[in-house]
Amino acid sequence: MSFYVSNMAAAARQGLAALDFDLFENSSGSDSDISDDGEQRIPRNAFHIRHISERILFQHTRLNRIVFEYVLGLISPALTKNTRSGRYLHLTPMQKLYVALQFYATGSFQWLVGSSGRVSQRSASRLIGEVTEAIVALAPQFIRFPNAEEYLAVKQVFYQIGQTKHGRGFPNVLGAIDCTHVRIQTPTTAPEQYVNRHIYHSIIVQLVVGPDLKIFNSFAQFPGSNHDSYVWRNSALREALTEGNFPEGWLVGDSGYPQEPWLMTPVGHVNTPPELLYNSVHISTRNPVERTNGVLKSIRVDGAVWVWQICGAGMK
Repeated sequence: MSFYVSNMAAAARQGLAALDFDLFENSSGSDSDISDDGEQRIPRNAFHIRHISERILFQHTRLNRIVFEYVLGLISPALTKNTRSGRYLHLTPMQKLYVALQFYATGSFQWLVGSSGRVSQRSASRLIGEVTEAIVALAPQFIRFPNAEEYLAVKQVFYQIGQTKHGRGFPNVLGAIDCTHVRIQTPTTAPEQYVNRHIYHSIIVQLVVGPDLKIFNSFAQFPGSNHDSYVWRNSALREALTEGNFPEGWLVGDSGYPQEPWLMTPVGHVNTPPELLYNSVHISTRNPVERTNGVLKSIRVDGAVWVWQICGAGMK
């Protein structure tokens, strides 16, 4: 057994060394031992994503270089206001974003993603929280409902979806709604509340999207054991629709939601050709939200955390 563990440890060291070489072939420096606060020191070499190939950057962060730099430009002001001292103070916004994105995209250990960005596990933990807060602060700029003028175009595109496929369109659609599950590690508090119908731990996330897969609203407050209809009934979105704070129209959702004046669902038992046509047009019209969930899940690697879910968590 000791021989097996030794070999595993050696393999892990070799893997990290290979990763380090792949990312920073031309960098240099040597580890010092332990800092005054007991934190392992990582070499303070210059860091820039230009040292990283396009392939490796996308593989590790799920973003290409253009998008990475765009996100960096948005959150840099929040990341340059360091309040911590010591080695953490010298981490650049680029370095923080790179490490945080690896954690979001791969769901790997903090010490491993930190190693590729040349920061310690403790610093990785700090910067992941800092980057997350910066992204959350920007979420309202991107996750929002259209204004009254924009809704004219949204309704038209939704209508055209059904018209193109079935010769009939669904009128006055404000958005397509659905819930999906984001897998999480087993919580230490009330873990049974997070077990969903698929028998794994999750947070249930409600999304409303437009016809072009743009997310209008996200709501991620409840454990995975809850049903879609429960999340809907307890969302601020339903309350706003009930109070008439939206333009004329309704959302389209699947049979997991109740039929309401502002939420159209499929006919439960189809008996006539018009009912069959209604369901067919309804399915096509709400397809964008199902496609959105598919796109978001396709960016995960080995049970990764979703960047969008972190952006939208707690928003109503």
